[in-house]
Amino acid sequence: MSTVETPSADPRSVLRNRQFQRIWAGGILTSMMRWLDILVLGVFTFEMTDSAAQVAIMLLVRMLPRFLFGVAVGTLADRVNRKHLWVATLVLLALVAFVLAVLIASEEIKYWQLLVLVFATGVFWAAEFPVRRAMIADVVPAEALGRAFGTDWTTDSFNRMIGPALGGGLLITVGAEGAYFLMAGVFVAAALVAATLVYVPRPRGAEAASPLSDLVAGLRYVRASHLLVSVLMVTVLFNMVFPAYQTMIPVIGKEVLGADPLRVGLLSAVEGLGAMLGAIWIASRATPPIYPRLYTYGTLFFFCGALAFSRVEAYPLALFVLFVAGFGFSAFATMQTTILVQTTSAEMRGRVLGTLSLAIGIGPLGALQVGPLSAAVGDQSTLTVIVLEGIVLLIMVAAARPVLRRAWRDEPSPAVTP
Repeated sequence: MSTVETPSADPRSVLRNRQFQRIWAGGILTSMMRWLDILVLGVFTFEMTDSAAQVAIMLLVRMLPRFLFGVAVGTLADRVNRKHLWVATLVLLALVAFVLAVLIASEEIKYWQLLVLVFATGVFWAAEFPVRRAMIADVVPAEALGRAFGTDWTTDSFNRMIGPALGGGLLITVGAEGAYFLMAGVFVAAALVAATLVYVPRPRGAEAASPLSDLVAGLRYVRASHLLVSVLMVTVLFNMVFPAYQTMIPVIGKEVLGADPLRVGLLSAVEGLGAMLGAIWIASRATPPIYPRLYTYGTLFFFCGALAFSRVEAYPLALFVLFVAGFGFSAFATMQTTILVQTTSAEMRGRVLGTLSLAIGIGPLGALQVGPLSAAVGDQSTLTVIVLEGIVLLIMVAAARPVLRRAWRDEPSPAVTP
């Protein structure tokens, strides 16, 4: 697959790559709206239902499509023009946001309607994830992928601070309906940016395989690579810890640290700041030989930070611990995508990233432990137990999969089977 613009092999040229600029700009807009949506959706649902359990169900429904359709949408991304699919996804996200805004403004919205629309949003997010990242790999040379994804995750980390802050301000000034009207407009703007991308899809053979055959071939392709399987195993472990960690930040902030809502929000923001600085370092300094170790040890570093947070009882120390943990998060998030696309043939990238979306979608299942554990050992110890589970399992996986601990080696991509 190629574009009309041939990018330079110099990794420093990534920001001068006009096609990457367009994909990156579209990603900046969409990631800001994703983090804004998480905050607005959670607050609005709680105000609507006065039930923390229904808020949790809503967030689970939002993540469920990744688990159900991750591989399928990744397969679709390998069969159609990725640019057209990306634009369509953004337009549909805008449509859902507009419908939500209208229903909220009418004050007639029902909980079941919210569930349906949030599920639809989750489907479109599940498509956006593999499509846009596969396109980054299509327009950037292999040796510049670490810098490209580091740059992309830097802005995503920045938006983890900006999106919720903007969402909070909109809730106070124009309400949830105003936030969703803005979201619809921003998605339309992102679609217009995406439409300017010059992109030539890889031609498919005259006798293309069926969608089911493509899906099965993608799963076989992943299974044939020790590195791909190992990276996905770490992804599953991370995402079984991370939702519980996110859930417990406000609980520990309020109940243990005695923080007000503003200072609780600052806890999440400072972790995003650490992640942003870590991603900047990765984008400018990391080289392929250290990618697998950076991924593995960065994940372990984040787990250790989360474990420390679960035991702190002083607010300033909690800020410091979460800031440091953000560096581990950036190593995980950046290297996860970089390793997968750099070891995957162009015709399989959509399916491999779809499998990654599936692995991420397993994550919320780990949060199901929160309720029973909280009742048994208390809120603070709940996070301690869940993070310790992640640390033990990560050490076991790293011990069993040496490919995660050794220097990068250019192993051949698995054979593409029909």
